[in-house]
Amino acid sequence: MSELLADAPSLPADDWEPGDDNAQTTEPHTYVTFELAGQIFAVDVANVREILDLQPISRLPNAPADLLGMIDVRGEGIAVIDLPSHLGLMHQANPGDGRIVVFELGADRRKPVGVIADHVLSVVAIADADIEPAPDAMTRWRSDAMIGVARVDGQLTMMLALDRLFTGAASGPFDFA
Repeated sequence: MSELLADAPSLPADDWEPGDDNAQTTEPHTYVTFELAGQIFAVDVANVREILDLQPISRLPNAPADLLGMIDVRGEGIAVIDLPSHLGLMHQANPGDGRIVVFELGADRRKPVGVIADHVLSVVAIADADIEPAPDAMTRWRSDAMIGVARVDGQLTMMLALDRLFTGAASGPFDFA
């Protein structure tokens, strides 16, 4: 019997079909973590184009308060968003340690937007099972722009859904109204 099994063709693990259609993947996803306004945030690494040193930001006329302006990255103009303002957080910038994280948004990943992070912390792997839903605060607070909350190195980490945050599915700065 063992000779028959040894000669039988084997399927690669990728071709195995789970018996339960509702089974979640146990493979962790990779996220970039950064600090902003005293909070830790995480974004899927697939959305991160690059991390830049701080550079001058050109202000744009008639821009909304959460649009700081734009930067030039190798001949491409990239909008820089004040993410704490966009999220409704109180924040005092610490320009010495900050970095500009350039995210790519949209289905085609061709819509870059920059965010000034106080500190870029690390790249971490977080399993879906370790992400809790955003808390139910029993208020009018909406968490549309969050995937959920995870604990990374013992600290609560807010998992952001950038496409929802910047494309209008979330209403304003976590619309409290």
